[in-house]
Amino acid sequence: MTWDSPRFPVVECTLTEAQTAVLKCISPLAGEKVPVSEALFYQNSTPLLAALPKPPFDQSIRDGFALSKTPHVVNDGRATFQVIGEIAAGCTNPGKLQPGEAVSIMTGAMVPPGCVQVVPFEVCLEEDESVSMSLENLQNKQTFIQTKGSEVKEGKVLVNAGVCLLPEHLLMLAENGCREITVSRKPDVAVICTGSELVGTGTMPGAGQKISGNGVFLPGLIQAENAGCSWSVTVADEVELIVKSINSTLARKPDMILSTGGMGPGKFDLMEQVFARLGGRVVYNRLCVRPGKFTLFGTVYDTPFFALPGPPPAVRLLFYELVAPALGALQGKSQVVAPLVTASLENTLSVKNTGHLSLKGAVVRLTDNRLRVRPAGRMEPINSIIYLQGERRTAEYGDNVQVRLLGGLQGLAM
Repeated sequence: MTWDSPRFPVVECTLTEAQTAVLKCISPLAGEKVPVSEALFYQNSTPLLAALPKPPFDQSIRDGFALSKTPHVVNDGRATFQVIGEIAAGCTNPGKLQPGEAVSIMTGAMVPPGCVQVVPFEVCLEEDESVSMSLENLQNKQTFIQTKGSEVKEGKVLVNAGVCLLPEHLLMLAENGCREITVSRKPDVAVICTGSELVGTGTMPGAGQKISGNGVFLPGLIQAENAGCSWSVTVADEVELIVKSINSTLARKPDMILSTGGMGPGKFDLMEQVFARLGGRVVYNRLCVRPGKFTLFGTVYDTPFFALPGPPPAVRLLFYELVAPALGALQGKSQVVAPLVTASLENTLSVKNTGHLSLKGAVVRLTDNRLRVRPAGRMEPINSIIYLQGERRTAEYGDNVQVRLLGGLQGLAM
């Protein structure tokens, strides 16, 4: 084992500077065509325009009678029309109504030429081959007719580029006759966990060993960002072994590589040496943030590479702040870093005075139209991250703190 390989000069960034620098190194992946039925949660690559108006014809929005302009008879405050047939949904060629005529019509059916309004069944009286209604109902301003293109006009943008496709988008696209769309390919991420003390999941650890939880945790975080993880390995703290593992990983052509462990000032913190051996280009190797001081980002043969620390709580925070935005940018998302918001603290919070930004995983809830936040347990699921700036070491109950929401306001505890 060698520890005397060259290290890189220190390139220190604030968290905001690091986020900006990372995104400058990321380009959206090439698009691919997928059937609309399989496009859920993909990022749309190009604006999708309506090829058809919606509705595609004037249609009835109630079960009732489609009426011509003038009644056949008006008597005792009631108007009577002659019923000449019925129109079911799906009828493609309804005949034209003449003055004094009406047809029974179903919801969603095409309104016939010559029809000026639909009167619902419940206010009509049908007798033999005629139907009547009060003049008050006849003069109702609501026609119960939805005109062609009133909901969506032909050529209207249905879904903008960079939008994550949800079930409602797929419904709208399917109703507009769209069969397949171009989406950003989901990134494929490789994970390499370093540590001579680590064994893979499913392996019984021996003396001095422990199971590599990051080997399962990181793929889970990756999949939650709508990306894939096709490669996850655990490697001992040997420069040659790590270099060999990364070269094998690069041969698989991943879109991104994440490593955990091996970052720091210690004798066994080898990732900077490994990165130098690989000819990597360092963007930063120090952060003015806690946790995460010793963190590296760069590229190896143009592949984005994050070297994260080993403790899972730090891995989680740095993943959300740095890796998740990069995955979003690979997928062509229009906004990848959510703005900070203000929340009221529900518990006193203390952190070490490092003079740098401190991050803390947190749980936000929305109550009385206010955001309230508390620090999360060590590996309790989080929906936000608390920011404590600079020299601030404590925040008291009721204090306002800056928070970044993970996933927006959806899914907040109530």
